[in-house]
Amino acid sequence: MSYTVVDGSGLPVWPVDDYLCHLSAKRRSPNTVRGYAHDLADYFCWLEQSDREFARVTLEQLGEFFEWLRRPRRARQRDVFVLPSVESALETSTLVRKRAALAGFYRFHARRDPRIPALLGDPVGIRPTGGYVPMLVHTRRGRVDAQAYSPITLRPTRKRVMTLAVDEVVRLKASCRSARDRFLIVLLVESGLRVGEALGLRHRDLRPRAGEVLVVGRESNVNGARVKGLKDRTVPIGTAVLDAYGDYMESEYGLIDSDYVFVNLFRGVIGAPMTAESVKDLAARLRRDAGIGHFSPHVARHTYATRLLRAGVPIEVVAELLGHAHVQTTKDTYSHLEVEDHRRVLIAAGVLDGAVA
Repeated sequence: MSYTVVDGSGLPVWPVDDYLCHLSAKRRSPNTVRGYAHDLADYFCWLEQSDREFARVTLEQLGEFFEWLRRPRRARQRDVFVLPSVESALETSTLVRKRAALAGFYRFHARRDPRIPALLGDPVGIRPTGGYVPMLVHTRRGRVDAQAYSPITLRPTRKRVMTLAVDEVVRLKASCRSARDRFLIVLLVESGLRVGEALGLRHRDLRPRAGEVLVVGRESNVNGARVKGLKDRTVPIGTAVLDAYGDYMESEYGLIDSDYVFVNLFRGVIGAPMTAESVKDLAARLRRDAGIGHFSPHVARHTYATRLLRAGVPIEVVAELLGHAHVQTTKDTYSHLEVEDHRRVLIAAGVLDGAVA
């Protein structure tokens, strides 16, 4: 699957098209390519309104673009003034993603043409760009966060992750109309797999005797499912998952001839791999039938991770089981647990009253 951005005449915007092809060649996930395509479409819309060329934009002008993004969509027009009191139309996390898209876009073109500046990051990705470089920056290990030294910095406000209570998981399973859907819910809650990882599973990836499931970063799946970063890992699973899998195989899968675990049973091409769109429809129905408005497959993943951390599993192990590339990602996502768990330890130690006014 590929994406492109077209202009008002229906012709591809070549700087964007080249960059998106580059991302696909680097095997970036289709979701990332699609998101960056939308972000760059916004950018070139702004360039057209501003009568600017992408290769001659300055950092100060780029700041105007982010102010433009914060406007309600209907106000993103020429000669429209928006009062400072108007709330931003986009979450900071969305603006951060758009900044990342532009940074990568400019780094890509700066490598190809020295006349184009790498506005939001150094072309080689090691040192920050701009006139100011902190003292002894060369002594830092690893990559330097170029955003920290850029005139355009966006720090997302981290939201408290949503999880499922034990009784809510029971209600979700009871609301499933098939053994397949029930197995999917149990798998997500008990293994923390992403939806794309679950939909890409083959039967050989489930190892009942070993009590584990293999998450395999295959190059492509016919249903578009994908393991993030194509990084393989092994996740231990318990009897709840294996029992739900056995029930699904015996009661519904039958004689279907497919390597994929999750397949269409009731509509579409019977036996074809289940798609993310089907899971989206299932999640919407379960939110309604179970009365759990915050449910999503990713909430099931958060539930798994939270349960492990609360049980005292080292965060490095949790990061590996979730397939996070960096432990810091896990720490940042679940940082809210620290205060709650510290309170629990203090109460147990008798140095803090359990009653909170």
